[in-house]
Amino acid sequence: MTLLQGILLALLYYLGNSTWGLGVGWWTLMRPLVLGFLSGIILGDPTQGAIVGAQINILYLGFIGAGGAVPGDIALAGVVGTAFVISGGVDVNTAMSLAVPVGLLGTVIWVTKLTVNIGNVRMAEKYAAQGDTKKFWIADVVMPQLFLFVVSFIACFVIVYYGVAYISDVLNFLGDNVVGVLSTIGGMLPAVGIALTLKSIFKGESIPMFFLGFMLVQYFHLDMIATGFLSLVLTIIYMQLKNKDEEGGLFSSVGSDMISQEQAAYALLDKKTIKRSWFRWIMFNQANYNYERMQGTGFCHAMLPVIEKLYPNDPQKRAERMKLHMNFFNTEPQWGACIIGLTAALEEKKAQGGEEISDDMITSIKSSLMGPLAGIGDTIDGGVITPLLLTLFIGISQSGNIMGPIGYIVMEACIMWSIYWFSYKLGYEKGSDAIVTLLESGKINKLILGASVMGCMVLGGLVGNFVTLSTALSFDVGGEIPFILQEQLFDVILPGMLPLLLTLLCYWMITKKNISSMKVIALIFIAGLVGGLLGIFA
Repeated sequence: MTLLQGILLALLYYLGNSTWGLGVGWWTLMRPLVLGFLSGIILGDPTQGAIVGAQINILYLGFIGAGGAVPGDIALAGVVGTAFVISGGVDVNTAMSLAVPVGLLGTVIWVTKLTVNIGNVRMAEKYAAQGDTKKFWIADVVMPQLFLFVVSFIACFVIVYYGVAYISDVLNFLGDNVVGVLSTIGGMLPAVGIALTLKSIFKGESIPMFFLGFMLVQYFHLDMIATGFLSLVLTIIYMQLKNKDEEGGLFSSVGSDMISQEQAAYALLDKKTIKRSWFRWIMFNQANYNYERMQGTGFCHAMLPVIEKLYPNDPQKRAERMKLHMNFFNTEPQWGACIIGLTAALEEKKAQGGEEISDDMITSIKSSLMGPLAGIGDTIDGGVITPLLLTLFIGISQSGNIMGPIGYIVMEACIMWSIYWFSYKLGYEKGSDAIVTLLESGKINKLILGASVMGCMVLGGLVGNFVTLSTALSFDVGGEIPFILQEQLFDVILPGMLPLLLTLLCYWMITKKNISSMKVIALIFIAGLVGGLLGIFA
């Protein structure tokens, strides 16, 4: 690896870790599927990069990071794991097992960031007290991102530039036996990522579809592209047979008299101001993510265009509004954007002389909506849409097709931008009643059910294609030919039986026993190490 390649990989990791990426970096650039492909471009082999990134991403398929907690640094795992394969000559499964501890080390950066960023809140409070809308971005963007850049760049550069060759030498020294064990562990690890995703959707009517997807792959040898299209068709048929269609669109019943679009929308605020507010939210909602206020400074930053428009010559009033919106705030950014839009509408109505709009009312509405919307958003975006798209495009990438990561970026970005904009406009133009009506209408649940049915079927196919586990045990039962447990028992009963059982075991430990995913990964490491060294696993 050259010095320039090491620098570029470190820069790439910062961009993935910063969650920017035109507002969808968390959903696109951070994912190992994308980072693996981009790392491959830097290292001169984008095809291999896409393959490696896809394999590593299976482990982090159920990655959500709700409430500021993350199970591992998926961006660092994606960049470093790809570097291990392309520059270090390590096989993909071994690189996957090595990427796990690297990802755990990366969580130190995440925790440090959320802690240090608390200091930027003090700076933001200073600007808010002065009503200074021009310098606020220094506290919300410049300072936190400068710190993140330094720690991310140094950590990644040291690992990829100095560590890859060292790891390769160590593996060569340890020999094929140890490398084979690590490869076995790597083949088992995707079961954890699949189990984490099943945690959100493996319930009720969706359960049989998981086993259907698994059996289609095992008995008909479908790849993930065919599995994805077939699951889409079967899901549509299934939902039609349920006869749950209602008259009107998904949001036909959504309406509100609280803030009438004809009477209030764009009365003082123009569309340019609203779009600026929306854009700042999607870009900087977590730029200064911290343990004290979470997205608080990001919320205030998104409100600045509104405050500037409503109070252009009144710094005291701007300071009052800025300090109000510096309070604690934390929700799922896409669906939670409707709270930003609603708050903009409330601020507009208040500036028009609406005495019924008090600061306590605004704070109460923000606090009451951010929890339910976070639950909806984490379920739909993090638990259904993103894993489903990743699964489909991982299948494309595994064949060496670079359209896998490219297609994922395009589709994921379009979906997330659409949710961002629709959600913001819903809050601004319709008000809180519309949001509550949407949450209570039941149509969201139908959307989740359809996506869960399709998601379970695709995940079943994913188990059949990417989770690998077999036993090397055989027994002398008399005669010249030994009884081979894998071929003569497990494969006869159900091909791929052990990978399926391993995935269900991981699901049971995570959901029924409440064992953390990190502990499950540790148990897989131990089981794979012991089983591999003793010759139990092939």
